[in-house]
Amino acid sequence: MRVTFQLIVSALVLTASAFAGTIIVNNDEWPLTNAGFTNAGGSNAATFAQNSALFLTGGPNGGTTRIWIDSDNMGLDQSDLSTALSAYNLTDTGSFSTFALSDLQSYQAVFLAGDNLTAGEETALINYVNGGGGVYVAAGTGSIAGGAAGEAAQWNAFLNTFDLNLASTYNGFSGNILTDSTSPVLNGVTQLYYDNGNTVNTTGPSAQIITDNNGAGLIGTYQSTPSTTTPEPSTVLLAATAMAGLGLYRGKRRQS
Repeated sequence: MRVTFQLIVSALVLTASAFAGTIIVNNDEWPLTNAGFTNAGGSNAATFAQNSALFLTGGPNGGTTRIWIDSDNMGLDQSDLSTALSAYNLTDTGSFSTFALSDLQSYQAVFLAGDNLTAGEETALINYVNGGGGVYVAAGTGSIAGGAAGEAAQWNAFLNTFDLNLASTYNGFSGNILTDSTSPVLNGVTQLYYDNGNTVNTTGPSAQIITDNNGAGLIGTYQSTPSTTTPEPSTVLLAATAMAGLGLYRGKRRQS
Protein backbone atom coordinates (compact mmCIF):
# COMPACT_ATOMS: atom_id res chain seq x y z
CA MET A 1 0.00 0.00 0.00
CA ARG A 2 2.78 2.42 0.88
CA VAL A 3 4.65 1.76 -2.38
CA THR A 4 1.48 2.29 -4.42
CA PHE A 5 0.81 5.59 -2.70
CA GLN A 6 4.36 6.76 -3.31
CA LEU A 7 4.05 5.96 -7.02
CA ILE A 8 0.89 8.04 -7.23
CA VAL A 9 2.50 10.95 -5.42
CA SER A 10 5.44 10.74 -7.82
CA ALA A 11 3.10 10.84 -10.79
CA LEU A 12 1.28 13.86 -9.42
CA VAL A 13 4.52 15.66 -8.66
CA LEU A 14 5.65 14.99 -12.23
CA THR A 15 2.36 16.38 -13.48
CA ALA A 16 2.81 19.57 -11.46
CA SER A 17 6.47 20.33 -11.94
CA ALA A 18 7.92 18.73 -15.08
CA PHE A 19 6.19 21.07 -17.47
CA ALA A 20 7.14 24.53 -16.22
CA GLY A 21 7.23 26.89 -19.21
CA THR A 22 10.34 29.09 -19.48
CA ILE A 23 11.53 32.08 -21.50
CA ILE A 24 14.84 33.88 -21.95
CA VAL A 25 14.80 37.12 -23.93
CA ASN A 26 18.15 38.73 -24.69
CA ASN A 27 18.26 42.38 -25.73
CA ASP A 28 20.69 41.59 -28.55
CA GLU A 29 21.77 38.70 -30.79
CA TRP A 30 25.53 39.30 -30.61
CA PRO A 31 26.38 37.27 -27.44
CA LEU A 32 25.89 33.93 -29.21
CA THR A 33 27.63 34.81 -32.48
CA ASN A 34 31.13 33.50 -33.10
CA ALA A 35 32.36 37.07 -32.60
CA GLY A 36 30.47 37.20 -29.32
CA PHE A 37 32.18 34.02 -28.14
CA THR A 38 35.59 35.43 -29.06
CA ASN A 39 35.08 38.92 -27.66
CA ALA A 40 33.62 37.76 -24.34
CA GLY A 41 36.69 35.60 -23.85
CA GLY A 42 37.20 32.38 -21.96
CA SER A 43 34.15 30.19 -21.68
CA ASN A 44 31.75 33.07 -20.99
CA ALA A 45 29.51 32.76 -24.07
CA ALA A 46 29.62 28.96 -24.07
CA THR A 47 28.64 28.85 -20.41
CA PHE A 48 25.82 31.32 -21.05
CA ALA A 49 24.54 29.18 -23.93
CA GLN A 50 24.67 26.03 -21.81
CA ASN A 51 23.05 27.74 -18.82
CA SER A 52 20.29 29.00 -21.10
CA ALA A 53 19.63 25.54 -22.51
CA LEU A 54 19.59 24.09 -19.01
CA PHE A 55 17.14 26.76 -17.80
CA LEU A 56 14.84 26.19 -20.77
CA THR A 57 14.87 22.39 -20.85
CA GLY A 58 16.12 21.00 -17.54
CA GLY A 59 19.22 19.48 -19.15
CA PRO A 60 20.39 17.28 -22.05
CA ASN A 61 19.15 14.02 -20.51
CA GLY A 62 21.77 11.90 -22.24
CA GLY A 63 21.34 13.73 -25.52
CA THR A 64 17.61 13.05 -25.84
CA THR A 65 16.46 16.59 -25.08
CA ARG A 66 15.50 18.27 -28.33
CA ILE A 67 16.27 21.91 -29.12
CA TRP A 68 15.21 23.63 -32.33
CA ILE A 69 17.15 26.62 -33.66
CA ASP A 70 14.59 28.10 -36.03
CA SER A 71 16.46 31.08 -37.47
CA ASP A 72 19.05 32.12 -40.01
CA ASN A 73 20.11 35.08 -37.90
CA MET A 74 23.84 35.28 -37.17
CA GLY A 75 23.12 35.20 -33.44
CA LEU A 76 21.91 31.62 -33.62
CA ASP A 77 23.25 29.93 -36.75
CA GLN A 78 27.01 29.98 -36.19
CA SER A 79 29.36 27.18 -35.23
CA ASP A 80 30.38 28.14 -31.69
CA LEU A 81 26.79 27.96 -30.46
CA SER A 82 26.27 24.55 -32.06
CA THR A 83 29.43 23.29 -30.38
CA ALA A 84 28.37 24.66 -26.99
CA LEU A 85 25.03 22.83 -27.26
CA SER A 86 26.46 19.58 -28.62
CA ALA A 87 25.19 17.62 -25.59
CA TYR A 88 21.63 18.19 -26.84
CA ASN A 89 19.70 16.71 -29.74
CA LEU A 90 20.01 19.89 -31.78
CA THR A 91 18.06 20.72 -34.92
CA ASP A 92 19.29 23.81 -36.76
CA THR A 93 17.13 24.54 -39.79
CA GLY A 94 19.59 27.16 -41.07
CA SER A 95 16.65 29.40 -41.93
CA PHE A 96 13.33 30.40 -40.44
CA SER A 97 10.64 27.74 -40.83
CA THR A 98 7.01 28.59 -40.23
CA PHE A 99 5.51 26.61 -37.37
CA ALA A 100 2.34 25.60 -35.60
CA LEU A 101 1.97 24.49 -32.00
CA SER A 102 2.27 20.86 -33.04
CA ASP A 103 5.70 21.58 -34.57
CA LEU A 104 6.95 23.26 -31.40
CA GLN A 105 5.74 20.41 -29.21
CA SER A 106 8.29 18.09 -30.81
CA TYR A 107 10.99 20.02 -28.95
CA GLN A 108 11.73 20.95 -25.35
CA ALA A 109 12.98 24.40 -26.43
CA VAL A 110 13.12 26.65 -29.48
CA PHE A 111 15.63 29.45 -30.17
CA LEU A 112 14.43 32.39 -32.29
CA ALA A 113 15.98 35.62 -33.62
CA GLY A 114 15.07 37.96 -36.45
CA ASP A 115 12.01 35.90 -37.33
CA ASN A 116 8.98 37.56 -38.88
CA LEU A 117 6.16 35.80 -37.09
CA THR A 118 2.51 35.68 -38.00
CA ALA A 119 -0.18 36.30 -35.39
CA GLY A 120 -0.86 32.55 -35.44
CA GLU A 121 2.78 31.77 -34.68
CA GLU A 122 2.80 34.24 -31.81
CA THR A 123 -0.24 32.50 -30.37
CA ALA A 124 1.44 29.12 -30.87
CA LEU A 125 4.45 30.34 -28.84
CA ILE A 126 2.18 31.47 -26.01
CA ASN A 127 0.43 28.10 -25.92
CA TYR A 128 3.77 26.30 -26.16
CA VAL A 129 5.14 28.05 -23.07
CA ASN A 130 1.87 27.53 -21.21
CA GLY A 131 2.22 23.84 -22.03
CA GLY A 132 5.75 23.65 -20.65
CA GLY A 133 7.97 24.64 -23.58
CA GLY A 134 11.09 26.79 -23.41
CA VAL A 135 11.70 29.78 -25.70
CA TYR A 136 14.89 31.80 -26.25
CA VAL A 137 14.44 35.11 -28.07
CA ALA A 138 17.30 37.30 -29.29
CA ALA A 139 16.18 40.86 -30.06
CA GLY A 140 18.12 43.78 -31.53
CA THR A 141 18.60 42.05 -34.87
CA GLY A 142 17.44 44.82 -37.20
CA SER A 143 15.97 42.07 -39.42
CA ILE A 144 12.30 42.77 -38.78
CA ALA A 145 10.30 45.35 -40.69
CA GLY A 146 9.93 48.65 -38.87
CA GLY A 147 13.35 48.65 -37.20
CA ALA A 148 13.54 48.70 -33.41
CA ALA A 149 9.87 49.57 -33.01
CA GLY A 150 8.77 46.84 -35.38
CA GLU A 151 10.95 44.27 -33.68
CA ALA A 152 9.65 45.20 -30.24
CA ALA A 153 6.03 45.21 -31.40
CA GLN A 154 6.29 41.75 -32.88
CA TRP A 155 7.93 40.09 -29.88
CA ASN A 156 5.86 41.99 -27.32
CA ALA A 157 2.73 40.32 -28.66
CA PHE A 158 4.25 37.15 -27.19
CA LEU A 159 6.39 38.48 -24.34
CA ASN A 160 3.77 40.70 -22.69
CA THR A 161 1.76 37.58 -21.85
CA PHE A 162 4.58 36.62 -19.49
CA ASP A 163 5.36 40.04 -17.96
CA LEU A 164 8.24 40.78 -20.35
CA ASN A 165 8.63 43.72 -22.73
CA LEU A 166 11.13 45.04 -25.28
CA ALA A 167 11.82 48.76 -25.68
CA SER A 168 10.92 50.22 -29.06
CA THR A 169 14.31 51.91 -29.59
CA TYR A 170 17.77 50.42 -29.83
CA ASN A 171 19.90 51.04 -26.75
CA GLY A 172 23.39 51.53 -28.19
CA PHE A 173 25.03 49.04 -25.79
CA SER A 174 28.36 48.08 -27.32
CA GLY A 175 31.28 45.97 -26.17
CA ASN A 176 31.73 43.57 -23.28
CA ILE A 177 29.30 44.18 -20.44
CA LEU A 178 30.00 42.74 -17.01
CA THR A 179 27.38 40.32 -15.71
CA ASP A 180 26.99 40.50 -11.94
CA SER A 181 23.84 38.52 -11.29
CA THR A 182 22.60 35.58 -9.22
CA SER A 183 20.41 34.41 -12.11
CA PRO A 184 21.10 30.77 -13.06
CA VAL A 185 21.52 31.76 -16.71
CA LEU A 186 24.65 33.73 -15.75
CA ASN A 187 26.21 31.27 -13.33
CA GLY A 188 29.92 31.25 -14.12
CA VAL A 189 29.59 34.07 -16.68
CA THR A 190 31.60 37.24 -16.04
CA GLN A 191 30.84 39.20 -19.22
CA LEU A 192 28.99 39.02 -22.55
CA TYR A 193 29.49 40.92 -25.78
CA TYR A 194 26.72 43.23 -27.06
CA ASP A 195 26.23 45.59 -29.97
CA ASN A 196 22.98 47.59 -29.93
CA GLY A 197 19.79 45.83 -28.86
CA ASN A 198 16.25 46.35 -27.53
CA THR A 199 16.37 46.93 -23.76
CA VAL A 200 14.33 44.35 -21.83
CA ASN A 201 11.78 45.45 -19.24
CA THR A 202 9.29 43.71 -17.00
CA THR A 203 5.60 44.53 -16.82
CA GLY A 204 4.70 42.34 -13.85
CA PRO A 205 5.97 40.12 -11.04
CA SER A 206 6.29 36.87 -12.98
CA ALA A 207 9.45 37.91 -14.85
CA GLN A 208 12.95 38.82 -13.73
CA ILE A 209 15.31 41.29 -15.40
CA ILE A 210 19.10 41.09 -15.46
CA THR A 211 20.50 44.61 -15.76
CA ASP A 212 23.81 46.31 -16.45
CA ASN A 213 25.48 48.56 -13.88
CA ASN A 214 23.17 51.41 -14.86
CA GLY A 215 20.01 49.42 -14.34
CA ALA A 216 19.17 48.85 -18.02
CA GLY A 217 17.68 45.47 -18.88
CA LEU A 218 20.03 43.11 -20.69
CA ILE A 219 18.19 39.81 -20.28
CA GLY A 220 14.73 38.87 -19.11
CA THR A 221 13.66 35.48 -17.79
CA TYR A 222 10.34 33.86 -17.04
CA GLN A 223 9.59 30.55 -15.37
CA SER A 224 6.07 29.45 -14.62
CA THR A 225 5.27 28.02 -11.22
CA PRO A 226 4.02 24.43 -11.08
CA SER A 227 0.60 25.55 -9.84
CA THR A 228 0.02 27.63 -12.99
CA THR A 229 1.36 25.14 -15.52
CA THR A 230 -1.06 23.07 -17.54
CA PRO A 231 0.30 19.50 -17.78
CA GLU A 232 0.32 17.59 -21.03
CA PRO A 233 -2.53 15.09 -21.51
CA SER A 234 -0.15 12.11 -21.38
CA THR A 235 1.02 13.12 -17.90
CA VAL A 236 -2.53 13.63 -16.67
CA LEU A 237 -3.32 10.14 -17.98
CA LEU A 238 -0.34 8.75 -16.05
CA ALA A 239 -1.62 10.20 -12.79
CA ALA A 240 -5.19 9.11 -13.49
CA THR A 241 -4.05 5.57 -14.30
CA ALA A 242 -2.08 5.39 -11.06
CA MET A 243 -5.08 6.57 -9.05
CA ALA A 244 -7.32 4.08 -10.80
CA GLY A 245 -4.82 1.37 -9.91
CA LEU A 246 -5.01 2.38 -6.27
CA GLY A 247 -8.79 2.10 -6.37
CA LEU A 248 -8.57 -1.36 -7.90
CA TYR A 249 -6.00 -2.38 -5.30
CA ARG A 250 -8.25 -1.22 -2.46
CA GLY A 251 -11.19 -3.11 -3.96
CA LYS A 252 -9.21 -6.32 -4.07
CA ARG A 253 -8.10 -5.83 -0.47
CA ARG A 254 -11.73 -5.47 0.64
CA GLN A 255 -12.75 -8.67 -1.14
CA SER A 256 -9.88 -10.71 0.29
